[in-house]
Amino acid sequence: MKKTFDLSSLMQSKVTWAVIAELLILLVCFAIRPDFFSISYQPSTGMLYGSLIDIVNRSAEITIIAMGMTLVIALGGTDLSVGALVAVAGAIALKFLRWDVLQYHPPGDYTVCSYALVLGVPLVVCALMGLFNGFLVAKGGIQPIIATLILMVCGRGVAQILTDGKQFTTGYTPFRVIGQGSFLYLPMPIIITLVVVLAVALFTRRTAFGAFVESVGVNPSASRLSGIKAGTVILIVFALTGLLSGIAGLIYSSRIMSNDSNNAGLNFEMDAILAVVIGGTNMAGGRFSLAGTVVGSLIIRTIVTFVYYFGIVAEATMAFKALIIAVVIVLQSEPVREYFAKRARARARLNGGAAA
Repeated sequence: MKKTFDLSSLMQSKVTWAVIAELLILLVCFAIRPDFFSISYQPSTGMLYGSLIDIVNRSAEITIIAMGMTLVIALGGTDLSVGALVAVAGAIALKFLRWDVLQYHPPGDYTVCSYALVLGVPLVVCALMGLFNGFLVAKGGIQPIIATLILMVCGRGVAQILTDGKQFTTGYTPFRVIGQGSFLYLPMPIIITLVVVLAVALFTRRTAFGAFVESVGVNPSASRLSGIKAGTVILIVFALTGLLSGIAGLIYSSRIMSNDSNNAGLNFEMDAILAVVIGGTNMAGGRFSLAGTVVGSLIIRTIVTFVYYFGIVAEATMAFKALIIAVVIVLQSEPVREYFAKRARARARLNGGAAA
């Protein structure tokens, strides 16, 4: 039987309204400054430049972290430690790059330790820290918001201890490529983000793991009775979130070619949670949408770009972000979505009657 396009179902989707909100914000930007959509090619760097490219590029860290946060929220929890793990990853990477900082102060195009250690150790450490969060939740029975608060508080302290409170800098070219390089004319953070999003999507949607996460998020007890190892699912999700935070930390450090334990990942946990909520994932747990999370992350970065691009004072960024996010959440609310769905059904009935 031939399938028909169901507009009412589409209008009830939170992801649909997130996409509409993003398009409306971009439309306002275009109305004020038509050159907002302009994209140019810079032969010296081999990259495309423009506001749209910048939005996707600068949203990379939040999008990557939000992939893991989506699964954590689908379990019915939140992870407040992701921002601190970004700082930890940067501190470890720069420590391995510049272990000799006390002897040679000027940064150069070299690394003290093997580049494999520079990239691998931060990711392993962050994954283990995420696993620690998962252990507290799965085995200790601690609420996720409390369990992850531990690393949120002490994580930056760990980063400071690793670097002796110093801010290391480096000029190592391969490390620069992560945050400032390009591939296929696109900034490297965009490529890394695409790979991460695709990998997480395949892992959760092409295997049974995504269904396990949703089942545990809806009812952990029933999941255990049905044979799902809820504790193992929780451990994997938190370890994955820690790993993704480490990837974001490497990108952030590569952008500035330094570690900044005080500011690296600051408020990233809030932006990641907002991206997930805007994308339509229920905070109570259950079904989740990775595509919606990506759109939510783009909305957050579009707001920031809008503020900077049009010369609005930086202090107003949070106010604009709160205002627009409030509008998006209202658009996604059940009464609004149901209203437009009813209108769509009524329009479909009228069109059907006219055709008859």
